Amino acid sequence: MVSFNVIVCGGGLGGLAAAIGLKRKGHKVTILEGSTTLSEIGAGIQMPPNSVRILKEYGVFDRFEKYITKPKNIILRRYDTGVALSTTPLDPDMTEAYGNPYLLIHRADYQRLLYEAALELGIEYKTGCRVKEVDQDTATVTLENGDKYSADLIVGADGIRSRVRDTAVVPEEVVHPTPSSNCAFRATVPREEMISDPAIAHLMTDINSNCWIGYRRHVMAYPIRNGEMYNIVMSHPGRATVGKWNEPGDVEEMKNHYKNFDPVVRQLLTHVKTVLKWVLADLPKLPRWVSQSGKVVLIGDAAHAMLPYLAQGAAQAIEDGATLAEELQHCASTDDIPRALQQYQKKRKRRAEEIQAGARKNGDIWHLPDGDEQEERDVLMKARDGENPDQWSDRKFQQWLFGWNAFTDGYESKL
Repeated sequence: MVSFNVIVCGGGLGGLAAAIGLKRKGHKVTILEGSTTLSEIGAGIQMPPNSVRILKEYGVFDRFEKYITKPKNIILRRYDTGVALSTTPLDPDMTEAYGNPYLLIHRADYQRLLYEAALELGIEYKTGCRVKEVDQDTATVTLENGDKYSADLIVGADGIRSRVRDTAVVPEEVVHPTPSSNCAFRATVPREEMISDPAIAHLMTDINSNCWIGYRRHVMAYPIRNGEMYNIVMSHPGRATVGKWNEPGDVEEMKNHYKNFDPVVRQLLTHVKTVLKWVLADLPKLPRWVSQSGKVVLIGDAAHAMLPYLAQGAAQAIEDGATLAEELQHCASTDDIPRALQQYQKKRKRRAEEIQAGARKNGDIWHLPDGDEQEERDVLMKARDGENPDQWSDRKFQQWLFGWNAFTDGYESKL
């Protein structure tokens, strides 16, 4: 097997997972991370079966065991009454159907565990390396401080405002992220506070993901860190800076957005002391993910940033890295890299873009105004006949989404 020198620009979840996948195939991998420290925000993230499959294949999943939470169900609830509209069984159903569980984890734990695994494999992780530009012809990264790094292959995992994309892969146009009309608040509440309040204690003891959906707003909430804290994500109309994930939010503004929600939600939010806020945005379809030279490639948010309404952003980045590593193993020399990257793009681009579209559609479905269309949606959600307007709960879409094997480019389901 040929070994290539690979630079991964961006040391978040997608960049770390891609680096691990590449290193396992024998490549020399260096990660250039712009932040000076590990910097994932203090909030939860979902780990669907299609990404868990990859982490298991990489041999890194065991270290996650004591940090994960296994929810029994995802329950979509009417925003004002809390009445359950749709229940999607997760544990053990996802494992039985797709061979892997549906999990919840703290983002900082997720990044740290991947970081530790990367270092143990011998991957070099350089911090404070803010990318200025990439020369696609020479596969050279120039940092803002003037330092230069060259490799056989450059992987752009540098997020929705990717410098790799804008200077090397799609340099002929300015790719603007598409802000939605919504922002998200994120907050966590310690287990002790949750348990001490009888009105909300059941949210911590009943291990479920709960999502209250209403007009232009929803609240997704679930336990993380193996039940040590409760994670809350609140989508609402608003503005913030695209690409900034840690802007402080106003707690009173947050509460006001949900003043008409289920009393359980309103009581839950009385326990929130601080909150982070950012705009929800995605990318338009790009003309390509691979540079014209065939030496630079995009993964994750740099290629297909998506809205969070299917919880697939990180999972799709991890799928990207797995497929990229698989394609590169067919190369006999550096001359074969451009062909491998084209195969990667062919296998990944359509799927990621369909999931982007599915996430937008799900947001529209969740955020319908009160009225006939919302009432019809609620009836269809309660029918539980396999078809569901909620993409997450629709049996056919779910099989394609969660049963996907990025190593074989196909889905596997026992249903």
